[in-house]
Amino acid sequence: MSQDQNKDAARRQTAGNAAMNHDLAPDGTEKHSTKIGIAVIAALLANVMVAVVKFVVYMITHSASMLSESVHSLADSGNELMLIIGNKLSHRPPSRTHPLGWSRARYLASFVVAVSLFAIGGVYSASESIAKIRAVATGGPEAHAVDAQKMGIVLIVTLICAAIEGWSLHNGIKEAKERFHETHDPGRFSLIKFWKGTKSSDLAVVLAEDSLAVIGLALAFLGTLAAILTGDEIWDAIGGTSIGVLLIVGALFLGWQVASLLIGEGASEHTYRIINEVLAANEDVERVLADPAALHLSEKRILVLLKVQFRNETELDDTIAINRLEEQLRAAIPYYTLDIVVEPDTYDPAKAAKVEDWVD
Repeated sequence: MSQDQNKDAARRQTAGNAAMNHDLAPDGTEKHSTKIGIAVIAALLANVMVAVVKFVVYMITHSASMLSESVHSLADSGNELMLIIGNKLSHRPPSRTHPLGWSRARYLASFVVAVSLFAIGGVYSASESIAKIRAVATGGPEAHAVDAQKMGIVLIVTLICAAIEGWSLHNGIKEAKERFHETHDPGRFSLIKFWKGTKSSDLAVVLAEDSLAVIGLALAFLGTLAAILTGDEIWDAIGGTSIGVLLIVGALFLGWQVASLLIGEGASEHTYRIINEVLAANEDVERVLADPAALHLSEKRILVLLKVQFRNETELDDTIAINRLEEQLRAAIPYYTLDIVVEPDTYDPAKAAKVEDWVD
């Protein structure tokens, strides 16, 4: 390799390193990382409160619906703690073992939450309630008898818990709206659109858990009310079983969503459009040789990979051109921490023609 080629290789390495580390703190973590969201804290407080109340009521009434809800709230409380641990791990600095840091720890924690919601919240609740259905169905008239007073307590507690879970869900939706307007195309907020496009696994988990909790309490209320009106305990057991099935289905949907993030999702079309607009407006760039790749390492951290040809590399220093391109990208996308890697190529009309022929 010639001396000029050695200098060129060193210059490119320096430019790549500068692009990679420009937007990180001195310890290598994200400068714009935030603490765990208010929605997660609110969900934790709500779930701890309702779990205690539900278990006490279950001990008094032996309601299958209340047992399912108690296990559900206990699982949710543990899930919020797991999300907090994941957030803590995500701030670990890079090392030789983990050169890009621990940003994806949040996604791993959220996937563990989905599994626990399925196994503990769903399968256990459903199996216990199905066992009660069998016991009532084979236990004779006495097993079907309903203690209306105890079931009345269940109804009242269900309404109180629904109000608490509703408060937690309200905080989650409020935070989702804020993040939606910061990271998505301008327009009217849609919870479904947010759910499909969000890269915030912890907020997705909280919204899923709170929504399932509210629906589950509605099922518990209906099952208990049906048991009181019919005088048949089996309706309470059916209500508990329906809650378990609801949690299983919800956990599967949540697991699918988080697994996609854990595998690695690209940036939104809105973000890609901004990147392409910056590249098109940059006077140093002759052409983009490959589609930009923007991979979310976490909700607010994106790894951007670019392969470009600069206009006249004999008169243009790679480092200066790359730094200009970095600054423009970060100014256009201020909400995210960008780890940018640029591979510059010398502009060669003959080579460019071959590339165009190959693309065509």
